[in-house]
Amino acid sequence: MEDLLANRSSPDDGSPSSDGRRGGRTVHVKFKLSKDAMEAKEALAAHWDVSEQEGAEMAAQLTVSFLKDEDEDTRHRFVKKARDQPRPRTRTTHAVRRATKSLLETTASNLDLTRDQCLDACLRLAHTIIQFLRENQLERHEAHLSALRTLLDRAQTIEADLQEEATAIDPLKPAIAAVRRRIEAIVEDVEDELSRGRPLDRTHEFT
Repeated sequence: MEDLLANRSSPDDGSPSSDGRRGGRTVHVKFKLSKDAMEAKEALAAHWDVSEQEGAEMAAQLTVSFLKDEDEDTRHRFVKKARDQPRPRTRTTHAVRRATKSLLETTASNLDLTRDQCLDACLRLAHTIIQFLRENQLERHEAHLSALRTLLDRAQTIEADLQEEATAIDPLKPAIAAVRRRIEAIVEDVEDELSRGRPLDRTHEFT
């Protein structure tokens, strides 16, 4: 899902927008969504740092792209989960672009779902995938933390040796110091990430 997001934010390679330049103007549509889907909509918007409208549209567009690349068994499981829409459910008005509304209606028809079931399942699936990726990142970083600390210790040792042995004009001294500071920043930020249990953003800068 994250790879799909990196390569395209909407089917026409444009960023989600309600200004009418891509995908038509925004319309207001009533959807009956589960509490789980509403919470997923809010969480996705926060994760992607977009509005809830954009987050919901991205979830729908990316899920449809994801399903196109999967086998029939995966699509069958998606349909089953969509039909088992959790309760409680609330019917409220949501703003979506005409293109997204059409996409949901077409996808729902192809899968023999209602439009509400389709959006609900898209939001829940997108959120599940994001949660999995975030947890996977934390586990991966924790597994590498010991090696990163060892790397930092080695860089500190080399830097200390150069301070004693090298001349003041040796270009290796500032170069190693810069490397050591870089590794130190990585170690500190990964330690903080793991202590908070909150994955670093993909655009995080180690400074």
